[in-house]
Parts: sequence; structure tokens; C-alpha cells
Amino acid sequence: MRRSLILSWLVCAASLSALPSPPSFLLPDDVVPRKYIADLTIDPSQPIFDGWVSIEVDLRKSVNVVWLNGKDLIPREAVIEFAGQSYPARAETAGGEFIGLALDSPVGPGRATLSIRYQGRIDDQALVGLYRRKVENEWYAFTTFTPIEARRAFPCFDEPRFKTPWELTLHVRRDQRAFSNASALRETEEPDGMKAIQFAPTEPLPSELVAFAIGPFDVFQGVPAGQDTPIRVITPKGHAADGEPAAKTTVDVLPRLEAYTGIPYPFGKLDHVALPEGAYGAVENPGLITYLSRVLLIPPGQGTPEKDRAIRSLEAHEIGHQWFGDLVTQATWEDVWLSEGFATWISGKMMDEEQPATRKNLGAVASRERIMTVDAGPRTRPVRLAMKSREDLQRLYVPLVYDKGASILLMLEGWLGEGHVRDGLRAYLNEHRFGNATTADLEADLSKAAGMDPAKVMDSFLDQTGIPSIHGDVRCEPGATPRIEIEQTASPHTWTLPVCWKADGLAQTCTVLDAPWQEIELPRDAACPAWIFLNAGGTGYYRTEWTGPQATALAEHGLAELTPAERLTLLYDLRALPQAGRMDAFPMFLKLAADPEPEIAKAASDTLQGK
Repeated sequence: MRRSLILSWLVCAASLSALPSPPSFLLPDDVVPRKYIADLTIDPSQPIFDGWVSIEVDLRKSVNVVWLNGKDLIPREAVIEFAGQSYPARAETAGGEFIGLALDSPVGPGRATLSIRYQGRIDDQALVGLYRRKVENEWYAFTTFTPIEARRAFPCFDEPRFKTPWELTLHVRRDQRAFSNASALRETEEPDGMKAIQFAPTEPLPSELVAFAIGPFDVFQGVPAGQDTPIRVITPKGHAADGEPAAKTTVDVLPRLEAYTGIPYPFGKLDHVALPEGAYGAVENPGLITYLSRVLLIPPGQGTPEKDRAIRSLEAHEIGHQWFGDLVTQATWEDVWLSEGFATWISGKMMDEEQPATRKNLGAVASRERIMTVDAGPRTRPVRLAMKSREDLQRLYVPLVYDKGASILLMLEGWLGEGHVRDGLRAYLNEHRFGNATTADLEADLSKAAGMDPAKVMDSFLDQTGIPSIHGDVRCEPGATPRIEIEQTASPHTWTLPVCWKADGLAQTCTVLDAPWQEIELPRDAACPAWIFLNAGGTGYYRTEWTGPQATALAEHGLAELTPAERLTLLYDLRALPQAGRMDAFPMFLKLAADPEPEIAKAASDTLQGK
């Protein structure tokens, strides 16, 4: 009898402790977070921290297991509160990426609160998650949660689609300081030389953009920027003065972004934090952007125009993210170009404001050429890819997402018009403010602003690899209306391609080439143009194939009519020709080698020298 009872108890215990299989990668949709309250006790000199998190959730159906993300965490205690009752839950790790909270009987649907006490690691070797480093004999703790490393610090719903407010309290040593996305509300002294720092609730954020830093920091207090946003640079102890150039840069950059987006900086305060090491050059956490020290800090007396410009460009990218990626976050990692492509593109726009208008888009054309080289090679990939594993995410932040994404936006501006694109983006940012969006959402807002649907064009370039190539000819026959014939040349894809062109005596015109060949009639009273240029503005993501006579005609009659961005585009297209075509274009290369723009002259000279 006793043996039978023992066996029965063992069978029951085994069934209670067994969780179902964890998700394969993405969390299910049956539980959605609405708010986090997190409380962490952290001493950067120690390898272990204690944590407690309370997550308000919507249970969309009745459940007896709630899955969250958690990595290298040890859950100690868990409770689920539902309908005024508290239910102890068994918290177990599973699959290396998850924590399951199991109940003996189902709860839901409705609003519930998950509470978990746990311990975690503060790694002194890692560059992601919550990690620590010793700087000049002092310990500091930092976070880098992008894209799926918040789960190393909190049990959470660690995907970009889950955006909620966060309320964070950090318990730290009294001789240390702590910073996070929001401003500190209050500090309270605690026993054993500790203090509690409570931060204001954040705007809705995905877990990957939550951030904090703890240590004996110094602070350079900058003057407010834009519409009175407080600016600080957080540095290692003794290096506050090194942050002055970065603070001054923000005063220049932030107002430009506010003016373009039409939206004041949306996160209250803006801190720049210097990291001794990191997985990325910078991470755009709202209100607490992190940068490698070597790219953020400049000691007094060591500044140069080149260093100052590099900081402005980097800040333009990261502060640009505060709107594109932070205010509006991509719904899935597949659309991460809505964050990185946009930040890359808008950084270039902000930097163009420092140059003469004649040099507009010159930097963007050079950047596009570099990514075209990648896109034409064996290591290319579509801008949009579904992410189904941690291994897939290792290919998330690649140059094609940043630079081809930015080049697609440049092309949209050239085709739809800068004003229409700006208006569409403002609508997109306001419509999805503090929420998530998809490429389809962006396409809809651009379509409303421009009166033309860009979806086929955008999808063509986001989902296909490689570079379109076109060739055009002018047809002028007696008694007939002059016309231009444009064809897409050999390619594994047929592209939906906006071609903007200009010609001798004819202003820029754009047409969408969605077939292998298209004929465009010129105005009846137009003279037969002596030359034609098929990438007006230099904004199109495609190659133009030139014949020797076409290049000669342009060199003799039309080169002075091209902008610097167009001349650089022309040079790159000629350089991509087969060797015989290059020889035919030799007179053009000679002219471009004497170009007043140094970038163009150098690239042409290098081509003539076989470099």
C-alpha cells in the first residue's frame, strides 16, 4: 500500500513539473505585456545581481502556462495574480531562451500580473546583456540589449512588437551613480551603504531599447538643445571634460531633426553614455544612447574638424533613431530597415545641411556605390528577411540593411519628391507614435502624401537582390515625335523601377519602368536632344549602360548641365562598363579627372590609373 502511494505521488509530481515544449523562437500571441515594473540590486564589482519584475499582461485566452524570454537567469519565486486572486506558479527555464510559468489550473482571459524574483549574472567578458568592465581601476555596469539580450537582465517579452512603459528602480552603492532611459525621480538611502534610485516611467518601449548604466561616473552637463531638451554626456570618472564636444554637437544636430520630422524630441532628456567596450559602435536607447568611448569622447586640445564631423554624423544617426526606431518601432525584425535604413538616410540629410546646396546627395551617391558592390557580389541578401532563430539574428545588422535601405529612400525622394516624402514620413511618425509599424504602413502614408503608390517599387528593391541595369536611346525620325526608348538589360529579375531622366533642353521627368522595355514620347515641339542622362539627381538605385557615342555626346555638350551627384553617378556607371566600354569613355574620364569636386576627380584619376 505504501509503495503504491509513493509511486502515485511520484507520477503526480512528474506530471506537475513537466512543462510543454517551449516556443521554437517567437513567443505565442496569447499573452501580451502592457506594463513592466522592474527592481534590480546591482553592484558592478560583483558577478551576481538580484531582480524582481512585475509585468501587467493581457491574457487573450485561458492559459495554464505563460512563456516569457529569459536567458542565464535563475527564477526563485513566481506568482500570477488574476481576478483578485494570487496563484503560485512554477517558474522553470527551457530551451536556453525561455522561462515558463506553470499553474495547476488555467486562468484567463483578462488582465493579469506576473511577478518573478530571480538572480542573474553580470558578465565581465560579454558585450551584450548586462555586463561589467573595470575602467581605471573602477567597476562599471552597462547594458546592450539589442536585439534579444534584455532577456539576460529581466524575464520579459523580448520582441520589438511588444512595446510598453517601464518603471525601473535600481539599488546601488551610495558612492555610485545610475542612469536609465527616463529621469531619476528620487534617491532613498538604504542600509549597508546602499541607495535606491527610482526612475520615472518611460514611454512605451520594446525591451531591447531599455537601458541603464551604474558606476562612479562623471557628467558633462551641456546646454539644452532643440525645444529645451536637457543634454548630458556620461563619462568614466575623471573624464567629464572629454564629453564637451559631444554635448555641443547635440545642440547642432537635434534641432535639425526636430525641424525635419515636425515633432519635438519625444523622450524628455537625452544622455550620451561612453562605453569602454561594446558590441556596436553605438546603440540608440531612447534618452540614454550608448557609444564606444573612442568615438564619443575627445580630450581637451585633441579635437580636429574631422573628429568633430565624425561625431556629428554619428549623433545624427543615433538621434535620428529617436524618431525612426524608437518613437516608431518596426513590428518585426524583418522590417529592421525601418530603423537602420532610416537612421542612415536621415543622418546623410542632416550632414548635407552643412554643405553648399550644389553638393547635395554627393555623400549618398558614394555610399550607394559601396553597397552596390556588396549587392552585386556573392554575399548579398535581401534587405528584408524573416528572423527565426538567434543564429538568423546574427545577420540582422548588416550593411545592406543600413545602406541599401538608405539608398531606397534616396530613390523615393528623387521619384516622389522631397516634400511629398517628408509629408508622408511625418504622417507615418504621428500615426504610429509610440507604437509599431510595418513597411506596408509606410507605403500607405507615402502613397497618401505623394498621390502615387510606391509599394511595388519598394517591395521590388527590399525583397530582391542585385542591381537593375538600364539602357536608353533617343529616337528622332523625320516627321515623327522624338522619343526615348528605355530597356531593362539582362537581369534575373524584372524590377519595378522609377527612372528619372533629363536631356538637352528638357527638365527632369520621372517614369516607372515596370516592363522590360518602355517608350516615352517627348513634347512635340522638342528638338532632338543632343544628350540624355537617365539618372537625374543621381538618386536611382540602378546602373545606366552607356555607349561610346552617348558618352562622347554628353562630354561635349552636357557635362556642365549635370550636378556633382549626377557626375559622380555617371563616373561610377562608366567605371562599371566592360573594359571596351571604358576605353570608349576615355575622353569622359579625362574630363572628370579635372572635376572641381575632389571626390569625383580622385575617383576618375584612380580609374585612369587602373586602381
